[in-house]
Amino acid sequence: MEKKIKHRDFQAILLVLFLLIIYFSIVIAAEPEGGTIDFKSNSTKNITPPSSRNDTKGTITTIVMTATQQNTKWKAYVGNVTGTLVLRDAADYSIYEWTSIGDPTGEVYITRNDSIEWSNIKCANSTIIDSEQVFLNHSPTSRDNINNTFSNQAHDSFWVGDVTEIQNSTCWGTATWINDSSQTINEDSLFQEILLYDNTNLIYTTIIEQNLQGYRNDSATTYDFQAILPDNALPGSTGQVTYYFYVEIESG
Repeated sequence: MEKKIKHRDFQAILLVLFLLIIYFSIVIAAEPEGGTIDFKSNSTKNITPPSSRNDTKGTITTIVMTATQQNTKWKAYVGNVTGTLVLRDAADYSIYEWTSIGDPTGEVYITRNDSIEWSNIKCANSTIIDSEQVFLNHSPTSRDNINNTFSNQAHDSFWVGDVTEIQNSTCWGTATWINDSSQTINEDSLFQEILLYDNTNLIYTTIIEQNLQGYRNDSATTYDFQAILPDNALPGSTGQVTYYFYVEIESG
């Protein structure tokens, strides 16, 4: 009987140790951090001047008009990412830091909420996307709504923290332009942008590149990320949507 009791005690100890290991592995699991933003510049499209004609009186003139107009339902962010990997406690004391990571790999996450449940991250579904469109007053039939903009399922695989792996080509997404031209969207596209959510919040996720030529026809200007974000589409609205930026960096 004594041996059985000791055996059971030993099993209980093993169970407690096992549960503690699981608990601490969850507690210390790496998650994306809030990114500190350093403002560089803000730019918008120049106004196109009107064309004119002077046709002979008494005639009927057939014309075709074209226009390139700024889409005020959306906005974009581009930039570069640097960072520091640390071993730090809750009081912000570091025992070691790996500084000056100038060419990191990882992701930039952008969302309307300042609190994300990173352990719940998954591909965004039609319900959360439709809900976001309603909140931002994007028409469900508009060609430039969220659904029609992020209409491809072709992207690379990546990890969110060290807990959740997003498998390749499983989420809705797109790829922003390079050299003032659209890309053929596939798993090798650059500046991919993918829709995720945490059961509550839609998260726009762009995979970090390393100093690549972006949307500008300018080889001297390079970016690590490009992202497009929907804004309030209600006509006459002057209130801009606030977005929060998170970043996950690796050493590259």
